[in-house]
Amino acid sequence: MSSSFSKSSIEELYQSLREITNDNDLELFEDRITKLDVENNNTTSSQVNETIKEKFLTPSNVLSWGLLDIVQKVPQMNFLDDPTSDNKDADSYDYKQFLKIPEPISRTAYYFKRTGIEGRISGAKEEVSLKEIANANASNSLSITRGLNHHGNTIRGSTFQLPFTPGGIDMEAVTDSFKDGVSSMSNATKLLHKDEQGLFDIPLGFNRGIIPKGTTSPSNSEEVDDVQQLNKIDNEVDVERELEDDRRRMEEETQTLLSETILNDNCTTTSKNDNLTAEIDNLLPLGIDFGRSVSKAKNLLKKKEWAHMVDLNHKLEHFSELVPNPAREWPFELDTFQKQAVYHLEQGDSVFVAAHTSAGKTVVAEYAIAMSKRNMTKTIYTSPIKALSNQKFRDFKETFEDVDIGLITGDVQINPEANCLIMTTEILRSMLYRGADLIRDVEFVIFDEVHYVNDQDRGVVWEEVIIMLPQHVKFILLSATVPNTYEFANWIGRTKQKNIYVISTPKRPVPLEINIWANKQLIPVINPQREFLDANFKKHKDLLSGKPAEKTSGDKGKDDKRGSRGGRGGQRGGSGRGGNQRGGSGRGGNQRGGSGRGGSRGAGAIGSNKRQFFMRSGPGKKTWPELVNFLKGKDLLPMVVFVFSKKRCEEYADWLEGINFCNAKEKSQIHMFIENSITRLKKEDRELPQIMKIRNLLERGIAVHHGGLLPIVKELIEILFSKGFIKVLFATETFAMGLNLPTRTVVFSEIQKHDGSGLRDLTPGEFTQMAGRAGRRGLDKTGTVIIMAYKEPLAATSFKEVTLGVPTKLESQFRLTYNMILNLLRIEALKVEEMIKYSFSENTKQTLKPEHEKKIKELTEQLNTIESFNCDTCNVDIEKLLDATIRFRECTSNMMTELAKSDVIFRVLRVGRLILFRDDNDCLKLGFVFRNNVKDANCVVMVISEPNTLAGGEPNHLPYLGDQVSFTMSNFTKFKSVPYSMEHVLFSSIELVSQYTLRVNFTDLMKQDAEAIATFENEVKMIINVSRKLKESTSERKGSLKAHQSALERENIKKEIVSLKSSFCPHLPEHFVPVFKKHLINREIKDISHLMSDQNLNLLPDYERKLDVLKAAGFIDQSHNVMLKGRVACEINSGYELVLTELILDNFLGDFEPEEIVALLSVFVYEGRTREEEAPVVTPRLAKGKARIQEIYRKMLSLYEEHQVPLIQEEAEFLDKKRFALMNVVYEWARGLSFKEIMDISPEAEGTVVRVITRLDEICREVKTASIIIGNSTLHMKMGRAQELIKRDIVFAASLYL
Repeated sequence: MSSSFSKSSIEELYQSLREITNDNDLELFEDRITKLDVENNNTTSSQVNETIKEKFLTPSNVLSWGLLDIVQKVPQMNFLDDPTSDNKDADSYDYKQFLKIPEPISRTAYYFKRTGIEGRISGAKEEVSLKEIANANASNSLSITRGLNHHGNTIRGSTFQLPFTPGGIDMEAVTDSFKDGVSSMSNATKLLHKDEQGLFDIPLGFNRGIIPKGTTSPSNSEEVDDVQQLNKIDNEVDVERELEDDRRRMEEETQTLLSETILNDNCTTTSKNDNLTAEIDNLLPLGIDFGRSVSKAKNLLKKKEWAHMVDLNHKLEHFSELVPNPAREWPFELDTFQKQAVYHLEQGDSVFVAAHTSAGKTVVAEYAIAMSKRNMTKTIYTSPIKALSNQKFRDFKETFEDVDIGLITGDVQINPEANCLIMTTEILRSMLYRGADLIRDVEFVIFDEVHYVNDQDRGVVWEEVIIMLPQHVKFILLSATVPNTYEFANWIGRTKQKNIYVISTPKRPVPLEINIWANKQLIPVINPQREFLDANFKKHKDLLSGKPAEKTSGDKGKDDKRGSRGGRGGQRGGSGRGGNQRGGSGRGGNQRGGSGRGGSRGAGAIGSNKRQFFMRSGPGKKTWPELVNFLKGKDLLPMVVFVFSKKRCEEYADWLEGINFCNAKEKSQIHMFIENSITRLKKEDRELPQIMKIRNLLERGIAVHHGGLLPIVKELIEILFSKGFIKVLFATETFAMGLNLPTRTVVFSEIQKHDGSGLRDLTPGEFTQMAGRAGRRGLDKTGTVIIMAYKEPLAATSFKEVTLGVPTKLESQFRLTYNMILNLLRIEALKVEEMIKYSFSENTKQTLKPEHEKKIKELTEQLNTIESFNCDTCNVDIEKLLDATIRFRECTSNMMTELAKSDVIFRVLRVGRLILFRDDNDCLKLGFVFRNNVKDANCVVMVISEPNTLAGGEPNHLPYLGDQVSFTMSNFTKFKSVPYSMEHVLFSSIELVSQYTLRVNFTDLMKQDAEAIATFENEVKMIINVSRKLKESTSERKGSLKAHQSALERENIKKEIVSLKSSFCPHLPEHFVPVFKKHLINREIKDISHLMSDQNLNLLPDYERKLDVLKAAGFIDQSHNVMLKGRVACEINSGYELVLTELILDNFLGDFEPEEIVALLSVFVYEGRTREEEAPVVTPRLAKGKARIQEIYRKMLSLYEEHQVPLIQEEAEFLDKKRFALMNVVYEWARGLSFKEIMDISPEAEGTVVRVITRLDEICREVKTASIIIGNSTLHMKMGRAQELIKRDIVFAASLYL
C-alpha cells in the first residue's frame, strides 16, 4: 500500500499533534519537513533524500533545547538582580555563592598623552605597568612580566638581565623582603643623602647635588616638620602585611562559606548509599594539588628521600604498552636499564644513570633529545671538556637527521637556535648567571661524565649549575659506576625538590680479562668474572725474580746513556729534551744533554731526591715490538697503550720503527684523509715538524695522543682511530676522558703516575675509566687489559687495589670564588649562604634538617610539660643560682682540662685519691683514682658509692661545695656504699678532688689480701660517714696560670651561691630539678638550632673573610652593594678576576699596544710548568708590564694574608711559577710570525701553545666586555684588535668535527 503526503497534509498532521498536547508553548513536535527547501529547482531528489537522511536518520549526540527543557529541571535564577522579578526562589538559587570569581589581572596601565603648556590630554596609550617592572626579581623571573630580550642576548644573556629563580629553593631564602622589618623603599633610599628639610639632594656616587642660584624663598617651618615626620614613617611593611592578612582572611571566609553551604545541602538530602559515598570520598584527594609538583611541603617534619633506586631485576615485560608512542626507536632491543630510563623520562622524572663505559648511556641522552624535539622544547648537553663537546656535536649530527643540533663554546657558536645545544658546563653557568632567555625553553639538561665533579679545579662549576637551574628543567646525569650514586642523586633531589631515579648497572657489556705481560708471556690474573687468580700472579713473580736480570741490547744502550745524561730526561735515553723527537742539536740537544746544566742538577743525577723515581724499571726498545707482534698473532689489535708522559708516548712510538700495519689501500685512504683534513691550513703550517712526524706514523697504522699535540692533529688521530685505521696508539689518560673510542686491547705501561706532587698508584676509578676502553660491543666477547711488568714483579696489594678496588666516591669540590660571590651579590637571586647550604658539601647536615625540626618540636612539647614549684624563697633568685651552677661546672671542667695539659695532673689525681664525679645521669658518685690516661683525658676510677639521688630517684643537680658544709649537709643525702667496681671517668666530669688518699695498696686489694680488704672496708665506712663534709684539695692551684685562675673563680662562685636567698630553701634540691631540666632542654634546642643555622656552615668563615677582602679592595661597599670594580670582576670568568680588574681599572692595559696586551695577559692562562729557564723579555715595555703585574699580585697577596684567606696551590705559587715563559711566544705570534717560527723560541709543546692562545681569546673577550662597563672605548678597540691578531692560521683552524 502506498500513499503520498502533500505539504498541506503534513502541516495538518503537526497541527493536530499540537492540539493533543494542549500546550502551545511546548514545541514537542517540531515541523521540520515542511521547512525543508525542497522546491528549489536546482535541488534533485537524491539531494533531498540525503538531506532528510542527515537530519532525521543520522544519530546525534546533542539534544535539542526543547527536549532538554523537558527532561532536566533547572532552578530559576534572577541573573540581573531584578527586584521586580516574580521568581520568589531566585535568591536561593543564586549560582554566585558557589563561585569565587577572581579579580581580573591587569599587567598594563593607561598613560595619557599631553600637549601644550597647559598639558591638555590629547590621547592615551596602554603600556606595561611600571609597578610590575619595579617588583621584578628572581622570584618572578619566569613569569609573564619578564620582557623578552630583543638585543641578541637570548643565548649568552647579559649582566643587565634577571637570572631565573633557582628551582626547589624556598623563595624566603632568595628574596626575603620583609624579614628584617625594613621596607624595600627604605633599603633603596638608606644610602641617599637628605638635606635639612628631608629632601634628597645628592645622587648616589656624586660628591654634591645641584646648587640653586639666587636666594631661596623662606620655607614654612610647620610644613618642613610635617615632611620630616612623614619621612620617618616607614609603614610599607605594615601595609604589605595588612594586605596579605586581608587576602588570607577573605580566602578563609570563602572556604568556610563554601564548606557550610555544601554541608547544609548534604544535610537536607539523604541517600541510601551514604556509606559507599564515604568510602569513595576517603579515596579521593582533598585538594587540587594531588597531580601537581609542589615546590615545598609545609610542616613536613619527616625525612624525605628524593632519590629512588630502580630495581633492574624487574624486567619491563610490557614496555611497548608503558611507552606506546616512543619519541625515538632503535634497530636493537634496549637493555633493561635503558628501558627503565626511557620509562621514567616519559613519566616526567629526572634520572641518574651510572654504568660502565660503552654500556649504552648515550641511548638515554638520545631519547631525551628526541623527546624535546617532540615536545617542541630544548635540550642542553653539557660535557667536561671542549674536545668532547666537538665530538658529541659530530656524533649527534650523524645520529639525528630530523633534529637540529647546535654547539656553543668559547669561540664557536653554531646553530644556537637548535633543539639540542651542546656546550661545556662553564658556558651554561655563565648563561644562568646572566639570565639568558634561552633557559625558558629548556626541558632537559644532560650532564655527561658526572664523575668529573671530583675535579678539584672545575668540580665547583657543576654544583653551581645544578643549584642555579630553574624548577622546570629536568636532569639527566650520566656517570661511570661510583659507590655513592644514591647520595649524590638524593642531594640533587633535595636541592631541586624533585624525585630522581637512580639507575645503576654494574654489568659490563663486554667483560674484561686482566693480564700481566712478563718476560714475553701473557699471564691472565683476573678472569672476566672478576676473580683474582693467585697462582697466575705468583707465576709472573717467578718469571721475573727466578732469573738474573739480563740486559737486552736495548736496555744496555739505555743504561749507558743514562749516566751521561742528566737534566729532565735523564732516565730514558736520548740526548736532551728533543734529542729523539726534534733533532739532537735543536732545542735541548746540546743545551740540555749530559754536559749541559742537567749533569749535576738534573732529576736523574746522583744525589738527586728524585733519582729513585727515575730509576724505576721500564721497557726496553724491544719490549713494544715484541708485545705488538704477539698481540697481532693473537688477533688482539687494535690496542691503546696508556703512558703517563707526553715525551714517553712519542719515544715509545719511535721504537716501533720498521713496523707497518697498513696495506697499500689503507695507506692510500689514510693519505687522502690527511690531505683533505689539512687543506684548511696554510702550506707552511702543513709542513710543521709535528704534522710531518705524525703523518709518517699514521701511514704505518701507529699514532700518539697527548696534550702536546695540535688540536687538529688530535682530531685527525681520533677520527682515524674510530675508522679502524690505527692499530697501535700510545696515549695519555686524556684519551679516556669521555671520548667514545673503544678498542680491542688496552695496555698500561705502568699502574703508577706522577701527579705533580709525588708518585702514586692509579685510583680504581682512573683504572676503570681507562680499562673500560677495552672491548668493542658487538665485536668482542671479552676486552683484553694488559699491565706491563718489566724487571721487577708487581706488588700484589697495590695491584689488587688498583684493579679490583672500589671506585672513588663523588665528593664535593665546592669552594667560594670571588666571581661567584660578586655574581650572587649582584643578581640578588640567591644569597651566598644559601648557595653554600645547598652545595653537596653540606648535604649531610641539610638531609638531617627534617629530623632536627622534629626533635625541636618534641623538645618544645616536653618543655611545656615541665611544671615549676611555686616557692616564695626560691622564686627570688633561683635563676641566679642556675647561672652560678652552670658557671661553676664550666670552671671545674676548664680547670681539669688545663691541668691535663701538664704533669701536674699526676699529682692532683694521684693513685688512690678520693674524688667526686658525675655519671651519665648527672648523679654524684664517690671513688678512688686507679689509673690515669692523659692521652684520652680520662681516668679509671674504683667506684665505692651508689649514685646520690633525691628521694624520688631523680639526680641532684646542685653543685657539691666542699668547703661549705652547711650547704652540702642540707642539700645532699648521705652516700651509700656498694661493692667496688671500675669505671672510666672523663677529667671534665670530676666535680671535686678531695684531700684524702687511700692508704691501701691496690695490688694487695686485687690479690684479695684479707688484711688489705679489711683495711679498705674500714676506710670506705669512714669516708661514707664524712661524705658530706669532704675537704677539697688545693694542689690544683699549683698548676698553670689558667688552672689557677679557674680555681680562684670557683671559690668566688661558691661564695656567690651560698649568699643567694634560694640556697636557704629547705626543699631546694627538689625545686631546682625542673629549673635545671628546662635549662638542659633549652640548651639542646639551642644546639640543634645552631646545627641548622647558617652559622654552622663550613665555608661561612671563608665567605666572611673574602667579603672583607672585597670591601678592602673596593669591590663592594659596607652594605655589600656591588661597586663598579665588582661589576667588572663579574665579567671575568677565567680566574684571577680581582687582579685583572685592578689592571683594567688602573688603565694599565690602555698604555700598551694590542700585541703587548695579549702577551701580558698570557700570564693568567699559562700555568708555568716548564722546566726551562724563562727567556729574557723581548722589549722594555713588556718588562715594565711584567713588573707591574707582579706588583699588583703582591699587593693582592698581602691583602689575602691580612684577612687570612686560604689560597689554592695555583694562586699561592703564582709568582714562583714560570708563568711569563710564554710571553715572548704570544707577543711574536700577535706580531705576525708564523707558527713554525714561534715554536723555535717556545719552551712548550705545540698543543700547549695553541691551548694558551685559544684561552687568551676568551680573556680578551671578557676584558673587552668589561671595557664597555667602564666606558673605556680605547681599551675596547685595542682588545678587539688583539683578538684579530691572534685568531689566525693553525691556532684557530676549524675543528674537523664541525
